[in-house]
Amino acid sequence: MKTMSLTLTYISALAAGLLLLTSCATVSDEPATDSALPSPTAEDMAASEEEVSSEPGFAEVLDCPKSPIPENQLSLVNFSDYPDDEIINCFNFAVNKIAEMQTDVMMIIYPVGPILLPPGEVKDNDTIYKGPGFEPVITADQRDSMASSLESYLELACGKDAAAYHARQVSRFAELGGGQQVAASAGGSDKCAKKRWMVLSIDPDRAGPSKDLVVTFFHEVFHTVQASPGPTCNYSGAPDDDQFWIHEAGASFFGLEIAAELADLDSALVWADHMSFVSDLLGNQVISSEFEDPGIAEKGAIALRLLADRGQLVTSEVMDGSLYQKCGGQPEAFSPQNIQVAKDYWFDYSEVSEGVFRFSETALTQ
Repeated sequence: MKTMSLTLTYISALAAGLLLLTSCATVSDEPATDSALPSPTAEDMAASEEEVSSEPGFAEVLDCPKSPIPENQLSLVNFSDYPDDEIINCFNFAVNKIAEMQTDVMMIIYPVGPILLPPGEVKDNDTIYKGPGFEPVITADQRDSMASSLESYLELACGKDAAAYHARQVSRFAELGGGQQVAASAGGSDKCAKKRWMVLSIDPDRAGPSKDLVVTFFHEVFHTVQASPGPTCNYSGAPDDDQFWIHEAGASFFGLEIAAELADLDSALVWADHMSFVSDLLGNQVISSEFEDPGIAEKGAIALRLLADRGQLVTSEVMDGSLYQKCGGQPEAFSPQNIQVAKDYWFDYSEVSEGVFRFSETALTQ
């Protein structure tokens, strides 16, 4: 079988109310290694639900104001309970922040049932995708419609074989009940690489209210406009490993900021919540302070926040996509010295409380 390259970003699922920790990989016929966190206990879930319900003002549903329709319109395949217009409004709300859309996007949203217990990978998975297994609910007709739509979207730009291959992979994983959050492209020619697709599964917990769904939605939308890290976009010569976290961090940074704007909140509230969440994971040794999965995107977003607070990163170049599309912007933002500071001090807070976060003096001045 001919090898088809695929660039994707996927998120390992946790239970309701918790942010999902992202990882990214490039795969061909073999699936990439997943970095899943252990599932929380019943007590953890109850505490999380109590905490989420007490947070006033956080955006927990995809309910966005109408925005100007971007030149590159969205192709949508939606089997969820969310109305098409709400999804389109939120896509437009996000991409209108982008200075220049350089990609086409198809978004595929499908429901899954409850997570299968004990939690684990999708059973009988014969696709390139990996993720947690949920009770399958997609019908054969929906599977075929999903495959047909994606194949038609890709065929002219990517060729019949590549289009059929990717359409089968996505629709088959959905049919199996795979939990998925992914932004992907088929690679190959420039014309084909411009064709992006985003897949989002919605389980009963995530169906809402769920701030996780909101942040994840905008995270993945941002991935559809990013250039893939690599020779054509190496962020001022950053090493390969650093390109990976910079790429993921940008999507998480964008997701948090847009979620705050959607809820008309001071973004400091959302950042304090995010940093507190990650700090708890560190304290409970669920993740490490090293720049590695699990949690590389969440750690990376905080590292970008640190560089911004140090005056070494212009956040507008993250939010309008210019840093990630043209891979230009500040040539010094990801200098070896700045990258090392970000890695060494991203977790060095002097204060994190409700609505307040502050890095230590050492982190800000070293």
